Amino acid sequence: DCWPYINIIDQDNLKVEYKGPGRTSSDAASIRTNNPIPPEVGLYYFEITVLDRGEGGCIGIGLCKPEVELSILPGWVDDTIGYHGDNGRLYCERGAGEFFGPSYDAGDTVGCGINFLNMEIFFTKNGVHIGKGPFLYFETFSYDDLINYRIYGDMYPMSGMATKGECIIANFGMKPFMFDIDNYAKVLFADAELKRELEKKTFKILE
Repeated sequence: DCWPYINIIDQDNLKVEYKGPGRTSSDAASIRTNNPIPPEVGLYYFEITVLDRGEGGCIGIGLCKPEVELSILPGWVDDTIGYHGDNGRLYCERGAGEFFGPSYDAGDTVGCGINFLNMEIFFTKNGVHIGKGPFLYFETFSYDDLINYRIYGDMYPMSGMATKGECIIANFGMKPFMFDIDNYAKVLFADAELKRELEKKTFKILE
């Protein structure tokens, strides 16, 4: 699903370029996956590589809900979050971003992950974990809801561009990620298991 200014240029639907006028912010355009992220996986991650920064390098990576109109960059409106390449800012449901990390350019690979176990959304650049953004989407749901996968409001991987000549390619795990997601997952799930064991022991003591 994408805005008309996005042109898909390979058979795998992974390589896309910006074909809009690119004059103002109203010319921005995004693309999102056809399928939502399944919370039961516990951890989800994807990357994009910037093939061409175009005129402005106004490229974003993040997440959104299905009802979001794609005439924006990730993070500019409600139910979206995004890390932008031109200024390194993190945008979370508003047009004013906060300083977050380094900018990114042609040749850089940036990633976005969602950690359902610790309720975190995180970003990477060239294999390095940059930091976490707000987990705004599920803040009204309890830990039990999360563990039992009773989560409402599907979330989708999302990327966007806004100036002429920009081009990116996405990786959803068909080839190795630049970020070591396997090691990240190993530590994450080990910590989660330890937490569950401690909770069981605490419960038995209280009995």
